[in-house]
Amino acid sequence: MADTAAQEGETRRILVTRDGHLGWLRIDNPKRLNAMSFSMWGELLAGVEELGADSDVRVIILAGHGGRAFCAGGDISEFDSLRSDADSKGSYDFAGAASMKALREVSKPTIALIEGYCLGGGMGLALQCDLRFASETAMLGIPAAKRGLAYDFSGVKQLVDLVGPANAKDILYTARRIDGREAQAMGLVNKAVPDKDIEPFVRDVATTIAGNAPLSIQASKIMVEMANMDPADRDMARCTAAEAACLESEDYGEATRSFMEKRPSRFTGR
Repeated sequence: MADTAAQEGETRRILVTRDGHLGWLRIDNPKRLNAMSFSMWGELLAGVEELGADSDVRVIILAGHGGRAFCAGGDISEFDSLRSDADSKGSYDFAGAASMKALREVSKPTIALIEGYCLGGGMGLALQCDLRFASETAMLGIPAAKRGLAYDFSGVKQLVDLVGPANAKDILYTARRIDGREAQAMGLVNKAVPDKDIEPFVRDVATTIAGNAPLSIQASKIMVEMANMDPADRDMARCTAAEAACLESEDYGEATRSFMEKRPSRFTGR
């Protein structure tokens, strides 16, 4: 895979790479367990937008570099200088929120590959992805209660939607770390995988998704999003349009032909 994010004379901490139809975003700050700095939030936003606009990319995978951590949260070493007053804190928090919103709303399916530490803001990043797969020894948690902070409402709602109120209270009240296997049992991750198998496993899942019809995947993402909204907020016209786009697509005809001809489908996303 070739790094497309690095620019001459500039150190990049979010590495954007492509491998066939798979787009990778790797958080590259291993000395700080891949904690997110202010500049990294901007890089992440740009990386999501870049891969989201690339018609060759069908699945986006978010991972940490180095194997020791997915993301250990925000880079606390910057807080005194970049979050010293209400205005600077607002700018800092806005950068993180904008990146998470872009990751959550990108039209392509997203996968969090979690190994090592996934804490605080790192957990927030993982929650924005459509699917989460963790190594069995990964350590996930939200340490806000140990730091005198409150996790924001949108993050708490996402957590409750995944694991239910009782498990969410356990995670938030105790601020303890849970391993990948317990995270799977709670529903926090889709599956926990032996450490040595996590990247091949995620690659296989992503490749399977990328081999399906892109418009069908996009329609499913839209409809699942709408199903999770209050009925009054749902955009049913958008759902209807997404369904119609599939029926009118070249890929629908290709699926029928490939079935009759007993061969794999060759989808183009049109």
